[in-house]
Amino acid sequence: MAAPSKTWNIQNYILAALGGTLAATAIVIMVSAIFRPARISFFVTHATRSKLSGGDGVWLNLTVSANASGQRRTQVKYESIFIDLVNSTKPTATDKVHAVVTAWPKDYLPSPSLISVDASALLIDNSTIEGFAGNLSNIIRGLTVVVMAQVHFRVGVPTRLYGIKVFCGGVHFTDDQDSSDATVNCHS
Repeated sequence: MAAPSKTWNIQNYILAALGGTLAATAIVIMVSAIFRPARISFFVTHATRSKLSGGDGVWLNLTVSANASGQRRTQVKYESIFIDLVNSTKPTATDKVHAVVTAWPKDYLPSPSLISVDASALLIDNSTIEGFAGNLSNIIRGLTVVVMAQVHFRVGVPTRLYGIKVFCGGVHFTDDQDSSDATVNCHS
């Protein structure tokens, strides 16, 4: 009787390749789930306006909050945050004003974490207000706040730099004494 052959035929090679592909796919899925970055949600929590004392200018002040949620071992670090106010109802004039952002945490923050960042934009005189918003009633009706952030995540090791850009539509800037705290959610 002839001894069974110990050589591989084409079917054995195909099965081995499929098994190796399946194992590699399972490893990639597990690593992706473990090193998944945190989810960050942005929202405007406070927006007011105040007139300059002794002048025609208007300060637009707002607070933007960011909520990072994810696995407990995930950390987030905000490298930079930029905030712009956009008025798309007046296309013939300046449609964007940059808001100056105050300090934000520079260290890695654990997940979940909530930060708040204050920002202010100054519309210097009536011509600037007219050029940007048309009039104060447009500021009252609502502007779009554009938040751009660059963040690093860390899940044991730091990740690449991620760029995030979200839009918060219909932000109403109330008089300073009204102190409206209506929250506006942002979307990408």
